[in-house]
Amino acid sequence: MDDTPDPFEGLGKALTTLRMRAGFLTQTQASDALKIDKGQISRWENEIPRPTLENLGRVLAGYGATLDDLATAIRREKAAIARADGPTDEELIQSLTEAIRRVEGRQAETEERVQRLEKDLSRTTG
Repeated sequence: MDDTPDPFEGLGKALTTLRMRAGFLTQTQASDALKIDKGQISRWENEIPRPTLENLGRVLAGYGATLDDLATAIRREKAAIARADGPTDEELIQSLTEAIRRVEGRQAETEERVQRLEKDLSRTTG
């Protein structure tokens, strides 16, 4: 089994982003403008199957996008996927550190209250 990351993971969502950026809010609008079957655009945006290089070039040209635009959109999609998978280790550590500080602060406040209560109690009984 190949564990190599797929460099085109997120291509479909990236195509959707580029389509909308080009002003085609629906696949039908893009289909009419690019003279490509709406069903085909839908399949490409769902990555079933992915477009051929020739068709990808046609779509990018129709959207007024470059390969760099596509690469950027794919990177953003991968970052969104990673965030959806959960927080990073750094985010978890930061969150735990803040929680520990809050607990320690409450513990100190509680100890101060106990000391004040003990003083008040000793005054009233002593």
